[in-house]
Amino acid sequence: MASQPVFTAMSTSARQLHSLLRCIAFSQRAEVQITHSGIKFSVEEARVVQGLTFLDKALFSTYTLNLDDDQHTLPPFSISIVALLETLQIFGIAEASSSRNPYGGFSSSYGNAFTAPALAVGGTCRLSYQEPGAPLTITIQEGSVSTMCEMNTYEAHDNYEDDGGIPLDRNALCLKAIMRSTWLHDAITELSGTNPTALVLNASNRSAPYFALEGEGGPFGDSIVEFMPESKNDPTPSGTRGKMQPLVTETFSVVPPSGSHGRIRQRYKFDMVKRAGRAMALASKVSVRQDEQGVLSLQFMIDLGDGANNGARRDDNAAAAAPPSPGSVAFVDFRFVPLVGDDEDSESDTGSEEDFDRQEDNNASP
Repeated sequence: MASQPVFTAMSTSARQLHSLLRCIAFSQRAEVQITHSGIKFSVEEARVVQGLTFLDKALFSTYTLNLDDDQHTLPPFSISIVALLETLQIFGIAEASSSRNPYGGFSSSYGNAFTAPALAVGGTCRLSYQEPGAPLTITIQEGSVSTMCEMNTYEAHDNYEDDGGIPLDRNALCLKAIMRSTWLHDAITELSGTNPTALVLNASNRSAPYFALEGEGGPFGDSIVEFMPESKNDPTPSGTRGKMQPLVTETFSVVPPSGSHGRIRQRYKFDMVKRAGRAMALASKVSVRQDEQGVLSLQFMIDLGDGANNGARRDDNAAAAAPPSPGSVAFVDFRFVPLVGDDEDSESDTGSEEDFDRQEDNNASP
């Protein structure tokens, strides 16, 4: 009799898994880390851009991990994320409606009950891993029809030094901003029109532009999108003006390194930043962070609840008062290594806030 698998999990929504994993499917292979709290998928390219998504165990109806007493996690392994996505959409899982949802998240618009997309949304997904080194078994079932796929697993590459990814020093952040993801998506889309080679992030806590994105090196010239600050004449409740921040941000903090004259200006390869485009369009919020070494983190919060994003505007104050429950949101994190040594003008080579901070603990788990 076969021994019990070391890991099994069941999801009632193959579409959720497919949509989250597709956000980071910019390379052929993904490294997988299975823990008691969930599954972390990591994809990287040339060690200058990395995408991570964490599938919390709350996303699954059942989640079982059988480890010895001296084990805390399974050895990481890699799989073909392209093959995994093809398996998850074996019954023709459809993308959300092409109509724009300005608040991010999963769209509830799939046509009527007789359209092909409406008939393709269903399907449960069962993941099974017999033992380290064994294939990852995926069983997709819709009604009385089921299909099973065994995906070969491979030895994972050597981990990075920090948390299994491009290291972001959270104790030395020089920029942190939280805003609606659609604002960032619109800015990147606008800059794409000049086909730039580099994206310049420009931020200051003293003078304008307080927060701006620039496209440089394109054949049609340079372009800039500036996020305008609050009016200087708007008083705070105490009657005195507070610190300046862009209107579109919920949180905005700039702490430039010493000798940078109060401004951060860092360059990144534009094509690499565009790898996060799918997550930008799907997410409701994004946390933009940069450390003193210039590593840029874009962490996207994606609402998963059916009623969370149905095209109607949400009450942000109510959402802030009641943090999302586990399983109602998922996080996708992109990290980018800066371009250095070729910018003479560079002055620095370098939900709620609590929701993003809690997710960092999941990404940093061994």
